[in-house]
Amino acid sequence: MKPPLRWGVLGTAGIARTQVVPAIQASSNGRVTAIAGRDLSRCEQFASEFAIANVFGTHDALLASPDVDAVYIPLPNSLHGEWAMRAADAGKAVLCEKPLALNALEARRVVDHFADRGVPLMEGFMYRFHPQSLHVLECVRDDLIGDVLEVRAHLSVDIMEHATGNIRFSSAFGGGSLLDMGCYGVNAARRIIGAEPVSVFGRFDVDAESGVDLSASAILEFPGERCALVSSSFKASGQGFYQVIGSTGLLEVPRSFIPGMGSRAAEALVIHVDADGHRKETAFEPVDQYRLMVEAFADAVLSGNPVPNSPEDAVANMRVLDAIAASARSGKREEV
Repeated sequence: MKPPLRWGVLGTAGIARTQVVPAIQASSNGRVTAIAGRDLSRCEQFASEFAIANVFGTHDALLASPDVDAVYIPLPNSLHGEWAMRAADAGKAVLCEKPLALNALEARRVVDHFADRGVPLMEGFMYRFHPQSLHVLECVRDDLIGDVLEVRAHLSVDIMEHATGNIRFSSAFGGGSLLDMGCYGVNAARRIIGAEPVSVFGRFDVDAESGVDLSASAILEFPGERCALVSSSFKASGQGFYQVIGSTGLLEVPRSFIPGMGSRAAEALVIHVDADGHRKETAFEPVDQYRLMVEAFADAVLSGNPVPNSPEDAVANMRVLDAIAASARSGKREEV
C-alpha cells in the first residue's frame, strides 16, 4: 500500500468535524476520501467543508468503496463494535473512537474478529501520542520519582446544559461519564503503573431520568500495594489532569488529556517535584495530538507494522471499566 492512506469516515460526529478529520487532512500520510451518513445533505456539507471527494448515503456503501483503505469510526458507543467488524469484513483498517465496545466480552469478540481477518485495528486514545505523555513514561522508566506507588487521574467537562438530545446521556447508546471520560484515567493509570489492577471499588452518581452515570469514581488496586484513584464527571469542569506519586517524588500533568487544539491549543506541562519539594517544569509546545495519532496509525497500516496501541489493550481497559460499573452497582469490591 502506498501513501497517502485513503480514509473513510462513518458519520459526521462533532469529534470528527472538530478534531480528527482536520487532523487527517493536515497529516503527512493520509487524506479523507469518503464520508458516509444517514443524512446525505449533512454529509455533502461536511464533504464540501473538508474537500472530501466521495459522499455515501449508507455506511455499507462506503465500506464497499475501493477508494477507501482505512475507516475512522466516531459513531455512538453502542455501534462501535458492530461497524468495526463490518469494516474488517470489508478489509478496511479501523481507527475506532474509545471505547472500542460496550463491555469486555464484546471487545474480545471485535479484536478476535480483526485477528481472524488480518486487518489492523486501534482504539483512539490520542493523549498517548502527545510528547508530554511520552515524557512521563520516560521519567518513570528513568526512576526519576522512584517506585510508582499511586496514580490520581481526573477528567470532567460540564455538559449538563447540553443534555437534551446528547447521546452521552442515552443508556441505549452506551452513554455515561465512565465510558466517555473515565476510560482515559483508567487507561493512563494502567499505562503508567505498567500492570493490570486486580480489583476495583467503584461509585456512580446515576441520573434518575436517563439511567447513565453523571459522575464516576473508582479505586484501582494493583499488585505490589499500588493503587490508582480515577474519576470522571459531566457535572464538573476539572478538565483533565493526573498525578504520579512515587517513593522519591511526584509528577504532575495539569493538562494531560485535552490540552487544546488550533487557536485554543495550550502549552503542555509536566511538573517534577522531588523529595525536597523542589519543582522542575518541562514545557511542550502546542501540538495536534490527533494528528500525531492518525499519522502513527497510518504509518503502521502503510508499512504493515503493528499499530502503536495494541487492540489487546482495548480489551484490558474494558475489563477494568466493566469491574468499576459492576462495583458501583453492587456497592462491593469487584475483581478484575
